[in-house]
Amino acid sequence: MKIGDPATTALQPDPKAYDALLAAQWTFGPTDGLIVYELRLKLATPAIITEEKGNAPAIGLPTLDGFLSYVAFRAALGDALQTHPSITQSLIWQWNIALRDKTMWINFSLPLREIVLPNMPSMFDCSIGLPTYTADRMLIPAGALFADRMDLRPYPAVADSIPLRRRVTEPFGRPITLKRELETAEGSNKALDNRLYFPLTTSYTFYFRGDRSGVERLLSYAQQERIGLGKKTVLGHGQIAQFEIDMAQNINTTFACDILNKSQLSLIKSLPYDYIFHIRNTQDQLQQTENERLFGCRQFNLIAVIESFGAYRAPYWQRDQRAQILRYGSIIQPR
Repeated sequence: MKIGDPATTALQPDPKAYDALLAAQWTFGPTDGLIVYELRLKLATPAIITEEKGNAPAIGLPTLDGFLSYVAFRAALGDALQTHPSITQSLIWQWNIALRDKTMWINFSLPLREIVLPNMPSMFDCSIGLPTYTADRMLIPAGALFADRMDLRPYPAVADSIPLRRRVTEPFGRPITLKRELETAEGSNKALDNRLYFPLTTSYTFYFRGDRSGVERLLSYAQQERIGLGKKTVLGHGQIAQFEIDMAQNINTTFACDILNKSQLSLIKSLPYDYIFHIRNTQDQLQQTENERLFGCRQFNLIAVIESFGAYRAPYWQRDQRAQILRYGSIIQPR
């Protein structure tokens, strides 16, 4: 009898576990509404968030669709374990491998408005998390810096720690100011070069369109099950303290926000380059209306863009999701 390669066989998804997870996925209300909601998320502990999964520990900002896709998978897993206790091992195995193998990951429905793109995967109508200090003071990414009212400043209050894995290089991408720096020349931390940098921010604001009650439901589940935001959550990082969702008052766009003297806009979401290049000078009336909803202007020029290679939709950690993108913090100017 021929025996297959154990390594290959072990990574194959179990059809029963896959079907059980699909049957257990949460359903949500209509997501095609055009109302912009403001989510204010407060953390009990700072979240470790990097630009991308890799050795470069550049400080990043959280993504709402990325976090909700993770929570949606966990929610389906929890319900499937209760409904099918006989395949518990297969369900847990599928979850563990799904975070590393794209063939095991399931893109569950999310309570966010979805934007269909021509000839490429769709994206969700939501912003990144903007560091928030007071109700009227948010940091808006602007190039390698942040717009703080009428000033530009680096990311404030950054700490470093020794991660449990991976040796990393010195941080790059934008200037940072460390709250406390490890002394590697002497003492117990001598010769360590594998630090992981993370912001001490504990409050973020997101903007999104979709099913408000569905987002509240997933975030309540994450809070109840202690599902943290970002990396190293098993160590207690990124735990949710509380959240509030209301109709947005001062901002009615989800992809861009005005900065400084309000003559320019900064992207608050990483977007596919081809999409931006195609719609910036569009003459189509429907697309101009959509541009006004997303960017706050019907047409725009690219002023100072940050072109990169990365993901613009969840799951952000999968390498095959990467494309040519304009990263958040890119500057555009309305026409």
